[in-house]
Amino acid sequence: MKTNFNRMTEDRKQELDRMVADFSEAGCLFVEDLFLEFLIDADDGIDRSNDKLVATFDDECGHELVFILSQEEVHYVINAITEKLDNMTDDSIPPFGEDEPEEGTISLSPVDTEEEFDMLLAHVLGDDGGGADD
Repeated sequence: MKTNFNRMTEDRKQELDRMVADFSEAGCLFVEDLFLEFLIDADDGIDRSNDKLVATFDDECGHELVFILSQEEVHYVINAITEKLDNMTDDSIPPFGEDEPEEGTISLSPVDTEEEFDMLLAHVLGDDGGGADD
C-alpha cells in the first residue's frame, strides 16, 4: 500500500493554477482525457500514483503543464482543468440580453399566424417570394 506524504504548499498550488490558466483549451481537454482513467481507478481504490514520476505536457502555444503523478497533484490539476473548461464560454454565442445578433447567426422570432410563419420560412430558405406553384 502506498502512503502519500506529499502535501502541496500554497506556493505549489499557485504554480499549478498558473500553468492550468495558461494552458490552452485543447491542451486541457487532452490532459483531462488522459487522466480520466487515473481518476476512475483512484475512486475504485486502485492507486496508480507514483510520487517519483512527473508528467510534462506542452500545448500548441508553447505553454507547459508539469505535475507530479501523486494522487494529490493529479486530482488538484484535473479539478483545476475541469473548472477552467466548465467556465469557458463559446465566443460564437452572444451574451444574454444582447440585442444585436452576431454576423453569421440566424435569429428567429415567434410567429402568431400562418402568414407570418410562411414569411419567416421564405426568409430562412431565401425564397424571393416567387415560390413554387401550389
